[in-house]
Amino acid sequence: MTATIREILHNNPGEFDPRKYLGPARDELKKMYIHKNTNVLGSANQA
Repeated sequence: MTATIREILHNNPGEFDPRKYLGPARDELKKMYIHKNTNVLGSANQA
């Protein structure tokens, strides 16, 4: 999540609105959780 925030702040240094960078960061976290549950833990559709 912090990597996405740093990337957005780096690309737009004059803009510091949490509502704009928390959305993409949250989406990246969702992708990571889905990957971990299906590929790493092997609990897809078994929770």
